[in-house]
Amino acid sequence: MKLEIDKINLSNFSKKFILISLDILIIIFAVIFSYSLRLDSIYNPLDIDYRVYLIFISVFIIIFYLNNIYQILISFFDYRSIIKIIRIVIFSQIILFFLNIIFYKSFFFPRSISIIAPIISCILFVLVRITLNYLINLKKNKSNFENKILIYGVNEKSLSLLKDLRNYPDYGKVTAFVDRKNKYKKRELSGIKIFKNSEFDKVVKQHQITEIIINSRTYSKKEIDNLYQKFEKKNIRIRNLTETENSRNFLKKLFEIKPSFYDIINRSKIIVNKDILIKSIKGRNILITGAGGSIGSELCIEVLKHKPKKIYALDISEFNLFELMNKIKKIKKFDERILIPVLGDCVDKNFLFNRFNDIKIDDLYHAAAYKHVNFGEKNPYSMIKNNILGTKIIGEFALQKKIKKFIFISSDKAVNPKSILGFSKNIGEKIIINLFNKFKKRYKTIFTIVRFGNVIGSSGSVIPIFLNQIASMSSLTVTSKKVTRYFMSISEAIQLVINASYFNKKGAHIYALDMGKQINIFELAKRIIRLSGLTLKNKKNIKGDIAIKIIGLKKGEKLHEELSLGKNLVKTLHPRILKCNEDMNYKNFDNKVKKIEYLLNRKIISKNILKNFV
Repeated sequence: MKLEIDKINLSNFSKKFILISLDILIIIFAVIFSYSLRLDSIYNPLDIDYRVYLIFISVFIIIFYLNNIYQILISFFDYRSIIKIIRIVIFSQIILFFLNIIFYKSFFFPRSISIIAPIISCILFVLVRITLNYLINLKKNKSNFENKILIYGVNEKSLSLLKDLRNYPDYGKVTAFVDRKNKYKKRELSGIKIFKNSEFDKVVKQHQITEIIINSRTYSKKEIDNLYQKFEKKNIRIRNLTETENSRNFLKKLFEIKPSFYDIINRSKIIVNKDILIKSIKGRNILITGAGGSIGSELCIEVLKHKPKKIYALDISEFNLFELMNKIKKIKKFDERILIPVLGDCVDKNFLFNRFNDIKIDDLYHAAAYKHVNFGEKNPYSMIKNNILGTKIIGEFALQKKIKKFIFISSDKAVNPKSILGFSKNIGEKIIINLFNKFKKRYKTIFTIVRFGNVIGSSGSVIPIFLNQIASMSSLTVTSKKVTRYFMSISEAIQLVINASYFNKKGAHIYALDMGKQINIFELAKRIIRLSGLTLKNKKNIKGDIAIKIIGLKKGEKLHEELSLGKNLVKTLHPRILKCNEDMNYKNFDNKVKKIEYLLNRKIISKNILKNFV
């Protein structure tokens, strides 16, 4: 139970109310004690006129309030506050003395009471506040010893970190340093002993360390991860100073730690050939559908970096386009005039041809899609219409406009689909391939289909959800302990998509992005908790910070993702871009598409019906 008023979870009004109530009790006691002293016997409180109590209480409380005595935090109560109270009490004595004269004929209280009672009150006011201040500081000191910190790594920033930590006495106390490289000649830093790396485990145990702060930029991700794994079982927090620019920022954001994406998935950043990006974009007119979405907006920004002639940003949402333009305006080096917002629906064929009637488009990136599995299961008609019919219309538009390159952003969920989203992407891919096969002799449009899994930063991505749950100290929700997913940063995915389109010189091909090993989401949740400097709450550690809650697989959701129908993936010029060898001869597919359109018009389409078209 917390003893300090400043720290308990109460409103300012409640804290003031408690202090005022204590002061009222002090004043009542002082009046009674004053009467007893004057009459040299224990005085019955009921024999004192109630108006005497009211006058004394009113005077003190009003003057205290007007002089902001109740604005002074108990934890900051010092000699200056004592002096202020003494001055106010003296002033109150004067007022009470004159009030005694004014009300002498109405009711009587001895003039000596107006002198003695304030003195007693003053002593008690100060004593109560000093006592509360002592209890608060006692609690602070106790917490310091409860949270014992070890700084792992001795370098030029270690002393700065130590000094900054001492400015946060509530947080804890540094009790030891461990010099990883054993190069530091001195064995003490600002009164704190430096231990050798070989003594690490011994120091943690002997000093009862509860938190380790890693203070080195030279440690590999593997070394840091090993530390997390090692001390997690002992319920020791691990915080990494490398997440911030300096120790001061580190401490200011101590409870707002947001681990980097690469720390979370435990891999290095993917290197992309920038020359290819420039060659793919410079001087070209580019149309991006779904430009206001999470993928589309980042695609617009990435394309802008490489000097296109014009970007036509097409989106059905006015709000999304507005937000996109705001993003562009905040990036000073971008010329916002190059990006032209286009409000419209890619499912509307007449709109497309009328809007771009006199505009030459070199490349088209089709990113317009509904992509949330759960929404698709509940709204099959809208997702099928947008993802299937929209892809067909935009593909035909690309052919008739003689667009040089058409890039279709697909999904890993298109492989062996289980959801409406998966089926719609699978059929969308086949529509694109079929269009090429059907019109390859008439048109020279190059079709590139790129599949990838979860990208960090896209709407609904699991990692931002986890970080938001941690920020609110809520349980992390995981569908299953077995579920795994691919992960890639949104910038990496977009750059690789552009690279894939460059590699495709003719025809229609499907590419899959090598997103590394699939990551177990349950283990990912545990890792994010560790990287946030918190501990996992479970049966073994009931005092932990954050729990993980298993909520079960959602409708249409897969346990594991796939990027290709076959195992024959062909390497390209980039190790992360793989060409899929799949059967692309779809027989009677035109009839299947017509059937889907027929069913859409009658709004009788469902997941079970879609299975017949895959």
